Amino acid sequence: MKKLTNWIITIIGVLLLLAAGDWGAGITAYNDWLIAIGVLVIGITRLSNK
Repeated sequence: MKKLTNWIITIIGVLLLLAAGDWGAGITAYNDWLIAIGVLVIGITRLSNK
């Protein structure tokens, strides 16, 4: 599960960089949703591992 968490964090970082640089307007329009889903997936996977 650590690998999944690392990938999600990397994707969230890329999305934040795209939004900060004002690149990829089509993708960054959904940043709020994508980041929220990523955080939820991380939280659920971390809770299920305990």
